[in-house]
Amino acid sequence: MEKLIHELKNIRKRFYIKKTYNSNYAFIGMGNHSINNLYPVINYLRLQLKYIVTQSEKNAKLINDNFPNVEGTNDLKKVLNDNEINGIFISANPKSHFSLIKEALENNKNVFVEKPPCYTLDELNELIKIEDKSEASCYVGLQKQYAPVNIELKKQIKEKCTYNYRFVTGNYSEGDPFLDLFIHPISLVSFIFGDAELKYCGSSKTSNSITLFLQLSHSNGTIGTIELSTDYSWSNAYEKMIVNTSKGIFEATNTEDLVFTPKQGSILGIPKEKIFGNKTTTITIKRRDNFIPIIENNQIYSSGYYTEIKSFVEYCENQNKNNNNSSLKSCTDTYKIIETIKKQIS
Repeated sequence: MEKLIHELKNIRKRFYIKKTYNSNYAFIGMGNHSINNLYPVINYLRLQLKYIVTQSEKNAKLINDNFPNVEGTNDLKKVLNDNEINGIFISANPKSHFSLIKEALENNKNVFVEKPPCYTLDELNELIKIEDKSEASCYVGLQKQYAPVNIELKKQIKEKCTYNYRFVTGNYSEGDPFLDLFIHPISLVSFIFGDAELKYCGSSKTSNSITLFLQLSHSNGTIGTIELSTDYSWSNAYEKMIVNTSKGIFEATNTEDLVFTPKQGSILGIPKEKIFGNKTTTITIKRRDNFIPIIENNQIYSSGYYTEIKSFVEYCENQNKNNNNSSLKSCTDTYKIIETIKKQIS
């Protein structure tokens, strides 16, 4: 048995050692989000990062001095004209994302861009038209659509249903809460349940925060309500989706766990639990294990960062062309809903 365990471990090691990617990549941006969430995945995948593009020459020189085999530069045209570059990661100031994506796609460079890819629906439609004419594709960094819990929930939902989704944080004063925060839950429900249409929007605003109550209708007949708020606390930020299906209730919490509680049904219209007592068993479908320190239990993995980058890289390397859960076109409903909400509450 010990010999078998040793051999299985060796097989796993060899699989990681042999898994290599051949393309060269560039990264535009060196912010806090990139350093904490994106660069660790790039290092784990052992990607051939040829360039890191920064705005200042000083930072470019620091990169040259401290990043082995990587060239720091503030010359974007040099990167776009390099035929060896197959994919570009963009995580810069969001105000520059639109122009950077546009230039990259026009030069047939595949793009992974952190949200938001742009600021308006008109800009999004322009990028979609450019992508349609390009030989390259764009992945938007909506990592929740790559989180294992949400992928599994989407697989489990096979019929129209109802849901309640709560996404609450503390005050957000450093940007646009709609395109920096609320873009995640609004795009996620379209990913899970299909094309969405806003039916109702109620709002409450203070000088520092906003709370929204939305009702959405989906193409498959699903109806859902969403609470979005920046009027709570960052130390207790919370995300939970409850999905009510004919067979039972799914609950997904913070991309950390997914549980299912079957419905007991009824006899002659009388709930079985009233006749036989409450014997409900909750089934854990997925849960991040904080005890065993492997990649699948790392929060970067459970949040979806690992899979979104790996999916983009596999596309660039022609290993999987059907794994884009966050295309520019898929963002159309989200931008329509956000623009409608902004008009209603302005």
